[in-house]
Amino acid sequence: MTFALTPKDPRIHVFSVSDGPVKLAHQTYLSRLSSETEGTPLAEALGADIDATYAEVFAVRDVEPMGLRAYLAQAHDIPEDALAADATRLDGLSGDVLVLAPRALDGVEALSPRPELTHIGSYAPAEADNAPRDLPRAVKEPSVVAPEVSEAPGPSKRMITVIVVVALLLAAVLFALL
Repeated sequence: MTFALTPKDPRIHVFSVSDGPVKLAHQTYLSRLSSETEGTPLAEALGADIDATYAEVFAVRDVEPMGLRAYLAQAHDIPEDALAADATRLDGLSGDVLVLAPRALDGVEALSPRPELTHIGSYAPAEADNAPRDLPRAVKEPSVVAPEVSEAPGPSKRMITVIVVVALLLAAVLFALL
C-alpha cells in the first residue's frame, strides 16, 4: 500500500510495528545512530529514502508512565484535540512504534511501508503563535532606583577600633611568646 505525502508535509507520522520479518532497531533522538544498525533499515521498511536521523523507533512500554498520547503531545507538540480522534488506537498500542518527524521525509513524495508497519495517524504539531502584540508603553523619563538601606545598624567606629587594638595586642603577645 502506498501512502502519499504532501510536499513539505509538516505532520508527525506514527506507525505501529507488528511481528514479522521486519525488525527495526530501537532509536531515539537522544541515541546516536551507529554505522551498523541491527535489523531492517528504515528506508527499506518504508520503501522510501528517508533521513533516519529524524525517526524514532521505541517500545510503547518505554513511555508507559505517561502514555503514548501524552508523549506525542509533549515531545512533538501535537495538540491533545488532534490526538483525540485516534485516542483508542493510540492507547491500545503495544509493542514497537515508529514516529517520523517532518524532516525525516524531506523530498519524499510517497511511502510504501512493508505489511508489518501499520499507519496509525498523521498529526500536525501546534503552530507557533506569531501574532503581533502590543508592547508596554516606554517610560519617557528614566527613573533612578535608590538602593535599599539596611535597617540593622552595623558596629560603631568605636567598636571597630577596640576590636583592632585588641587583635594587635594579642598578636604582640603571641609574637613575644615565640
